[in-house]
Amino acid sequence: MKKQLLSIFAALTLSTTFAQVPAAAWSTNQNAIFPTSVLNSGVKFMDAVDANVIWVIGKDYGNTGFSRNYNWYSRSINGGALFAGGNVYSDTNTFIIANLEGIDANTAWVSAYMKGVQGMGAIHRTINGGANWVNMSAPGMFTNTAAFANWVTFLTPSVGIANGDPVNGEFELWRTTDGGLTWAMTPGANIPNPNSGEFAIVNLYAKVGSSNLWFGTNSNRIFHSVDAGISYSVTGIGPVTNTITEIAFSSPLNGVVYMVNSGATLELWNTYDGGQNWAQISPLSANLGPTDVVPVPGTGNLVSFNANSTTGFISYSNDNGLSWTDFGSTGIAYITGDFVNGTTGWAGGLDVPQNPTPITDIWKFSGALSGTVSPSAAFALPATLCLSGTSTVIPVNTSIGSPALSYSWSVLPAGATLSSPTASAPTITFNTAGTYSVILTATNTVGSNITTWVVNVTACTAPVATFTLPTSACTGFSFSPGNTSTGAPAPGYLWSVSPSNNVTLTPASGLTPDIQIGSPGIYSVTLFVSNPSGTTQTTQTVSVIPCLPIADFDMPEVLCAPIKTFATSSSVSNPSGATGSSFTYTWSFSPASGVSPLPGYYSANLTKVTISGTISTYTVTMKVKNPSGVTSVTKVITLSPCTGINEGANLSENLIIFPNPAHEQVNIVVPPSNENYKVKLTNLLGSVVYEDKSYKSSQEVTTINLAGKAKGVYFLTVESNNERVTKKIVIE
Repeated sequence: MKKQLLSIFAALTLSTTFAQVPAAAWSTNQNAIFPTSVLNSGVKFMDAVDANVIWVIGKDYGNTGFSRNYNWYSRSINGGALFAGGNVYSDTNTFIIANLEGIDANTAWVSAYMKGVQGMGAIHRTINGGANWVNMSAPGMFTNTAAFANWVTFLTPSVGIANGDPVNGEFELWRTTDGGLTWAMTPGANIPNPNSGEFAIVNLYAKVGSSNLWFGTNSNRIFHSVDAGISYSVTGIGPVTNTITEIAFSSPLNGVVYMVNSGATLELWNTYDGGQNWAQISPLSANLGPTDVVPVPGTGNLVSFNANSTTGFISYSNDNGLSWTDFGSTGIAYITGDFVNGTTGWAGGLDVPQNPTPITDIWKFSGALSGTVSPSAAFALPATLCLSGTSTVIPVNTSIGSPALSYSWSVLPAGATLSSPTASAPTITFNTAGTYSVILTATNTVGSNITTWVVNVTACTAPVATFTLPTSACTGFSFSPGNTSTGAPAPGYLWSVSPSNNVTLTPASGLTPDIQIGSPGIYSVTLFVSNPSGTTQTTQTVSVIPCLPIADFDMPEVLCAPIKTFATSSSVSNPSGATGSSFTYTWSFSPASGVSPLPGYYSANLTKVTISGTISTYTVTMKVKNPSGVTSVTKVITLSPCTGINEGANLSENLIIFPNPAHEQVNIVVPPSNENYKVKLTNLLGSVVYEDKSYKSSQEVTTINLAGKAKGVYFLTVESNNERVTKKIVIE
C-alpha cells in the first residue's frame, strides 16, 4: 500500500498499564464518542474550524496496527464539550477516507479512495452537520484506474482544490469556485510534469491564507501555488528517492517538511521563502514528534506529535523547526492535532478505557503560544451579494501575524460604507448594485500586507426548489428528474437519494442528473437549491420496481427428417418506463448434443440452427436480460420422420419472417413441402416490388434483398396450393 496516514516512525504500540499523564496545557480530556465496543478506537483526522467547531474522523486501530478502517465522523459545536457523530458511508468495504476538511458548523468535506482496488475515489460533502454525505465528484473525477483521490481542501468557502495522482502523465488536480457545486480540471500546462513513478500522498498538503497551497510527493518534491490552485511551481528537496511525509507552514514564507530518505531515516527541512529553497536541520531534536506537525495560526509556532503510547508527547517550535520544546506529557499516543489560534487547539489520540485512569481520544489546549510573524492579510466574502434596498456583510478575517495585527479596510468604487475601517471584521453596507473591490491592509511591527476581494452586488430572487419525478422507476434503469427550480442569480443544485445503497447519481450537483437505483423499494429524492439569497429544499418519493423484458420467440413446432435446419424470430421489448437500454440474449438447447451453434450463442435471433442428433424432442430456451433482470422463454421442437407435406406444420403456424422492422434485407423460412411456394412483396399501393413464383421449400433461411426500397409499410405474401398467408413488414 503506497499511502500511509502515519509515517514509519509513528509505530503505535498499545499500552494498557503505563502511566499516562497529560501536560498541564493539555489536561482537558474530551471524547469524540467513537464506538466503545472497539478496543482501540481513535482519531484519524482532525480539522478545527474555529474556537467552537471541530470535526474529527475516527478509526479502529486494532491490536495489530492500522489494517482496519472505519467511516466514523464526529463533530463538536461548543468547543469540544460535547461531540456527536455517526458514519460517513453506509459500509466499510467501499471507501477509505483520505482526508477531512471542515468549513463551518454544518459543512465539511472528505476525500476517499476505493478500498477494494486501492485507487480511484470520490469527494463527499455534508451541509447538515454530517446527517447526510453526498458525492460531489465531477464527471470523470478520479475514475481512471490510475487515479487515486488524495485530498480535498478549501482556501475560501468558495475556492477549493481536489488532488489525485498522475493520470496520462499529468497530476489530476480539480478546482471549484462555487463552493464545490462544479469542478474544472486544472490544465496540465499549469502543473509541472511528474517524475516517473511519482505520486502525491493522502492528507499531505498545507495552506496559508486564501492563495498559498503546497503539497508533497514520494519523489522529494513540493508543489506550490500562489494563485489559489490556478497554477503550480515545484521544488525538489534532497535526493529523488526521498519521500515527503508531513508539511506545515506557519506563514506564507516559513515552513517545514518531514522527509524519509532511502535509509528509512527521518529528516527535517525548513524554508524561509515559501519553499523555493530548503535547508536540512541536523541533528534532530529529541523533542521532535515524528507523527504529525501543524502550524499555530498567527503565532509562527509549529506543534509536533508523537503517537507512541509509551513515549508519546507533544512539542512546539517558535523558530521554524530549529528547536523543539516538550509540553511535558507522559505516555499518551498523540496521533494528530489542529489549532485555530495561539490559545485554542486540540490533539487527537486513542480511547484507552482499560487504562488504570481511563482517557478518551481528544485533548484540548488551554495554554498560550506567541511569537513574531510577518502579517499575511486574508479574508473571505461571498462572490455575490443580494441587494434588497441595501445589503450588508461581515468578512471572515483569517489574517495571521504576531505581534497582534491592526487593520485598514476600504472599498472601491464608491457605493459602500464601513461600520469601522479599522475593525477586525467590520460590517460593510452596499447601497447600489455593482462590482466592488474590498481591500484589507494588515499591519504589525514586522510589516504590512495587502489583499483584495472582488464581490458582485446584484438584485436577487430567493431560490424555490421544485422538480418532477416519475411515480415509478425500473431497477437498473436510469431516469432523470425534471428540474423546474427558480432563483436569480442562477442557483446551484445538490441532489441526494435515501436510502443511498445501490444508488448512482451523476452528477450530484447537476441540473438534471441521471439516477440509477439497483434495488426495488421506496426512495426519497431530495433537491437542495442555493443562491446568495439562501437555500431551499424539497423531497419526493419514487417507487422502484423490477421491469423484466417482455419476450417471446417463434420457431417450427415440428421438423421433418432428414431436414433438420430451422430459424427463429424473437420479439422483445421493455415494459413502459424502462427505456434506453439494450438486451443481452442467451440461447440454450436440451439436450445440447448434436446442436449447432453451441448453447450460449448470443444474438437477437438464431438465424440458422442445425440439429444432427437423433433424439426426437428438443427443448429450446431463450433468456433475455435487461438492467432489471432476466426473462426466460422455453419451447419444444419435435423431429418427425415425415415425408411429403407435413400436415402438422402448416404455413400459417410455421412461416417465419425476420427481422421486422427490416433494413437492407428480410429473411423467410417456410415449412417443408413437396410443392413450390409463391412469394410476393407489395407496397401500400398494391405494386409488386419483389416476386418469386417458384420458391422451393428447404427449411433453410432465404434472404430477400431490400436495398433501394423506400421506407414504409409493405405486405409479404407466401402462398402454397392449400394456404395463403400475408404478413405486414416495415422497412426502416
